[in-house]
Order: sequence, then C-alpha cells, then structure tokens
Amino acid sequence: METLHFAVLGHPIGHTMSPLIHSRLFSLSGTAARYAAIDVAPESLGDFLSGRGEWNGFNITIPHKRAIIPFLDSLDQKALLTGSVNTVKNEAGKLTGYTTDGDGFRLALEHAGVFLRDCRTVILGAGGAARAMAFEAALAGGRVTVAAREHSLAAAKELCADLTRKIPGAAADTCPIGEISGGMDLLVNATPAGMYPNINSCAAEEDLVRRAGCVFDAVYNPDETMLIRLAEKNNIRAVRGMAMLVWQAAAAQTIWTGARFGAEEIDRLCGDAVLEMKKKFGNLVLCGFMGSGKTTVGRLLAEQTGRRFLDMDQWIEEREGCSVAQIFAERGESRFRALEREAACELSRKTGLVIAAGGGALLDPENARALRSGGTVILLDASLNAVRSRLKGDRTRPLLRDGGGELERLYGARLPVYRERAEVTVPADGSLEETARLVLKALEPVR
Repeated sequence: METLHFAVLGHPIGHTMSPLIHSRLFSLSGTAARYAAIDVAPESLGDFLSGRGEWNGFNITIPHKRAIIPFLDSLDQKALLTGSVNTVKNEAGKLTGYTTDGDGFRLALEHAGVFLRDCRTVILGAGGAARAMAFEAALAGGRVTVAAREHSLAAAKELCADLTRKIPGAAADTCPIGEISGGMDLLVNATPAGMYPNINSCAAEEDLVRRAGCVFDAVYNPDETMLIRLAEKNNIRAVRGMAMLVWQAAAAQTIWTGARFGAEEIDRLCGDAVLEMKKKFGNLVLCGFMGSGKTTVGRLLAEQTGRRFLDMDQWIEEREGCSVAQIFAERGESRFRALEREAACELSRKTGLVIAAGGGALLDPENARALRSGGTVILLDASLNAVRSRLKGDRTRPLLRDGGGELERLYGARLPVYRERAEVTVPADGSLEETARLVLKALEPVR
C-alpha cells in the first residue's frame, strides 16, 4: 500500500496539535500516511511549495492562510469567498486550496444539536476565526451580528460588507460588544479571551450569556474556558473549541482521501486530544495522600522532562514567610485554604512545571479546575499499607500520634476525591523510581 505524505505549515509551529489529530484520523480510516509539522517562515513559503512533489497535501495555519493563495493553482468556492485557505490538495502537481474551518464550526454545532439555518448568530471578534464562522453562518441562511471592541469595529464592518457583497441575501450587521441587543440563538467567541495563560478572562458578561440559546467558544486551550463555565452555570448548551479543531481536521481528510468519520469517533478523539494537549504543553500536577511520594517523584520527573519542580506548600511558605503549621496555628485553616486557592490559580497560569499539590488542595473543586486547566492532574495511588510503611517512625505528622486511626479515616475520605479529580492514575506502591517511570509511560502519546 502506498504511503501518503501530509504536513501542517506554519510559523511558529511548536504548539500545533495537528500531527496528533491527523495521525489518529488516518489510523481510524485505515489510511497509510505520514504527517509532519514544518516551520516555514513567510519569506520561504514560495520556495517550499516549489518542491511539493513528494507531498499529497498540507494543512495551513498562521501566518500563511491568506499568503499561500498566490502560490496555488486553484481555489474551491468557499476558499474563494472567504479569502482564506487551511487545506491544500496536491493532484498531479496541481495545488488546490480549501478552507475547512467553517466546516469544523458547523459540524461541531450540528453534533451538539445546533443548526445555523435561521439562527441569529452573534460573533464576538472580527479576525480570521470570526470570518470563517460568519461566512459559514451566512451561507447556511442564518442572520449574523459581528460584535467587536472599538479598535476592531472597522474590521467588523468590513467583514459584514464582505458577507453581504459575496452572499446574495445575506443578513449581517455589526455593533460594539457592549451594545448587543436582544436575544440570540448562538453566541460565539472568536477572540483570544480566555485562552491559556489568560484563563481568567472572558469574552462576554454573564448577562449576555444568559440571552443565548447556545454558546460556542473557539478557544480550545483550556478545554473549559470561563465562557463555557458561565454557560453551563446558567444551564445553557455549550460547545467547546476542541470539537471545531477536530471536525475541521476530519473535513480536510475527506478532501484528501474521501474518508468519513462517525460522531463517536470524533468525540473520543476530542477527549484524547485535550488530554494530550495538556500532557505535552501543560504542567504535571501530582496529587495523592501523604507518603505517596509526590515530592521525590516530582523531582525525578522534573529532572527527566526538563521541567522545574515546585511544591505548593513550600511555595505558600516562601510567600508568607512562615510554615504551613504556623499558618494553621496563627491564622486558621480557612486562611490557609484561601492561600491554597490563590496558589492554584497563579500556578495554573505558569508553564513547564511539575507541581506537588498539597494533600488537601484537590479537595477544593476550584483548585482542581484551575490546576486541570493548565496541566494534567496525576494521582500517585499508594495503598494504605504503603503509606503506613513509608511514614513509620515519622513523628512530625499529627495524624500518626493516635496509632493511625485518624490517618485511616482521612485516607478513606480523600482517596475517592483524588481518583475523581485526577486525569491519570498511576500505582505508587513500588519504588519511587518505578513510580516516576510509570508516570512517564502514562504521559506517552495515545496512538
């Protein structure tokens, strides 16, 4: 069987998820193919494409989606309308450009039971993502409002003018974000608001979210943005950005090979892609009961992955200038838990860390949400016997002073919470070196 060759072209390209997503899609369709990520500087794009013979196709990302058009032999109708290309097919040396960004948007919504036809869609933002989604909504027969900040209003007006000029009968208008009136079937965030590391920003006020029948956020890192949380808090249907990313990749493969994919396959891939994204680019957050080896295993992982090790309790101690025991004794547990929440929020916005979470940190759902947004939470699952063995003779821990009864009670109460909130669980009864190896194995990409 002939092996096909594809690649994503961009600059920079280090944080792309395309190789993982497309490799999984090729595997699902039974296609023999290789997929690469290639950093192509803007001034080198033409030279690269002149040697395209071995390549069957490309995905195109920032900053080349418009710049590539003069180097192509033809465009499909939607790419011609939007003036943007994210997929290229090479047939006998002839390059045809397509855009599947809008398809990804539409398919993600349809899978969630939302259809653009006859919808009023309000899009926040007027950049490239907004353009793809506005055209898709208008082509489906929906009404489009492009809402933007003051500095982007001119771009929003130009986008709406382009919609009405190119699509007969298109209904499109624009307004400042703070002046959106009435209700809407669909509210779309096409801005970077909420994107990692600025996870506490949100594109929309809660009042606006409450007026929407459905909320879509194009941001996929983190998977659960502030906007998604606001929608779910108000029992409004919410569709996440990873679904669009995976569906647009699936649409590209349909163009290249004719392959088609089921909704369940895409759902599983979305979940896997979110976890792989966090494992590859986010922090590693170790949780577990005292004696599970978080500190030692964390230091080993930091050494082996090139990350920096950080202990949450020590981080708090350094900030406060006193020990955790002193904070408990002098200010009370409630003050310590508030400091712990501050630490979880701040550390979740950092990258390149191995974090040993305090024993009680993951019991707070807000801490768990924050730490998961910026990394992968890994449970070191040590048995009670292993914990007792490791803590034997340790006189510094109050829980060990009553013969271990309180230790056993606390272990029984906390372990189910750890297991619920961790995304990866690793047995931790063996040596700490073995536990570190098991963590690294669990972090290997899912094939």
